[in-house]
Amino acid sequence: MAVVAITGDIGAGKSTVAKLLAEKFRCPLLDADAITAELWRNDENIKALAVLRWGAGILDTSGNIIKSEISRRIFFDPDEYKFCNAILHPVIMRELGVRSERLGVRDLVIEIPLIFEVGRPEFVDEVVYVAADFETRARRCNLQRGWDVGELRRRESFLMPREEKISLSDRVIINDGTLEDLKRNV
Repeated sequence: MAVVAITGDIGAGKSTVAKLLAEKFRCPLLDADAITAELWRNDENIKALAVLRWGAGILDTSGNIIKSEISRRIFFDPDEYKFCNAILHPVIMRELGVRSERLGVRDLVIEIPLIFEVGRPEFVDEVVYVAADFETRARRCNLQRGWDVGELRRRESFLMPREEKISLSDRVIINDGTLEDLKRNV
């Protein structure tokens, strides 16, 4: 089984590359961010730890985690960021391993944005880094997420340096152009 993990810069197009590769190789796609969202919704232990740490203000009236409230806390304080990663990442990585085993397929694409921050799992055969220049990423983040340049820089300050992640990757795909350019690069 060949497991290819997709990672890269914020706003570089990791999800698009992951989808294109899964389509090209006609294989399943797993997404660490989707698993994270599931955990915030469904894992009562993680919810309880989050409420103990940050209070009931992180919950909506139905008792569900408000993702923006979590982001507001973790992307302003390195200790809160580390705490959040410590409760989520081991569960996410274990779940990715379980799901990849359960699929029982020869080839698999997994989008894992923080693969190097949490440690490359043994079940990953190859890591593809998706890169784009800062201006392109800032424009995309503004259009798709409503972030200004300061917000992008602030969030990136919590991550491992780009150059280090690129050096740890097996391949790099540059996504500064159009979707057609990206399809050719993939």
